[in-house]
Amino acid sequence: MSSKWKQLFSESEIPFYIYQLNKGDSLIFQYQTKYKPLIIVFYGTVYIMKIFTNSEAIFLAILTNKSIIDFNFFDSNYAYYKVVALENTYFIKFFWLDYIAHCKYLSTSIKLLDLFRYTLRQYESSSYILMHKSIRYRVVQLLLLLCKDFGILNNNYVLIPFELSQKTISYITGSNPITVNKIVNFLIKRLFIKYIVKNKIIICYFSFFSYLRNNKIT
Repeated sequence: MSSKWKQLFSESEIPFYIYQLNKGDSLIFQYQTKYKPLIIVFYGTVYIMKIFTNSEAIFLAILTNKSIIDFNFFDSNYAYYKVVALENTYFIKFFWLDYIAHCKYLSTSIKLLDLFRYTLRQYESSSYILMHKSIRYRVVQLLLLLCKDFGILNNNYVLIPFELSQKTISYITGSNPITVNKIVNFLIKRLFIKYIVKNKIIICYFSFFSYLRNNKIT
């Protein structure tokens, strides 16, 4: 766990709070107040869902360390936000007013701007998943994104280094577990992917990427 951000906030005397989420745990955020917090993900990987009062849910983004979540940009009138940890994750929570009042170093502000830039790129990459109308293509795009951003390269496959259940896949892609199960079984039968380690970890074989390239699926 990196201590860089803790050190920067401590040196600037900016009030902050640290949260830890274990793998599979979640935080619920619903703020009706005028001043809402910011969250820096400084270790780990999460995904964010926007959940409406009628229980409908929309996937927003997969974020990793060096990302920032600014709840001042989120609409809380008819929805709340759920941040789910794909692996053990640590956050720093703070408020803009505290930051402005106490920040002493320009370098800290520049680093914060870098976080916003990086986070925007992650939102853009995540948006490609829901751009597809086909659930199959959404699942494929999700696997491609995870391989590209987090994958560990081996001799003939890429390993996604955290648990990815079919329930999580269905949640992110806006589908149901039955449809996702059919798509995953299709990919397994074609020898494109495989579940390992008690059916919790996915590996994507190089044939999967050849299939995407040959069919111009990106």
